[in-house]
Amino acid sequence: MGGGLLISPFIADRIEHVSLGPSGVDLWLITQVSDRGAPRTAQILQRTELGRFAESYALVHVELRGDKYRAARVHLQDLLVSRASATATREKFEAREVRALFADGSPVVRVLVLGLMQGDASLADANTITAAITDGRSGNEQYQSLRLANLCWTRLKRADRQEICQAIEQARFEPESARRREAQEILALPLD
Repeated sequence: MGGGLLISPFIADRIEHVSLGPSGVDLWLITQVSDRGAPRTAQILQRTELGRFAESYALVHVELRGDKYRAARVHLQDLLVSRASATATREKFEAREVRALFADGSPVVRVLVLGLMQGDASLADANTITAAITDGRSGNEQYQSLRLANLCWTRLKRADRQEICQAIEQARFEPESARRREAQEILALPLD
């Protein structure tokens, strides 16, 4: 699936998010990333397919609201995480930039960051993981943070593991949900 979108009457009113600049098309999400103090990350997004896919997902995220489109939004969000993870295995991101983006980012940027962290565990930190668990912008953001915690568990300090476990115990996950199952797996991991 490419990053481009066919302009339809449903999204024509949102065309202000894309403008022509000296380097071709300037994408609003990449500009937002750069403006939030992450110029290196913005350069990587600009140069790779990930930036265009994230832009497309951001537009879909806004347009496909409601329960009717929930499965489509989750599927596309999972694809965004997967592509971000794959990009982070090939590109070198700066942990400081990525963590700051999560703290200040829109829901789309936050999920993008979780994907980058899943691809390169050196970008991840306990503060980001616990913030996504306790204050996730969506259920899928919480799920992705739980997956990240599981992936990073062995490299986290004991105090960080305890903090994540406390966040999980305070979170209210629906019974029989994927988040609940992922949380239970983490709680069963050794702290030492």
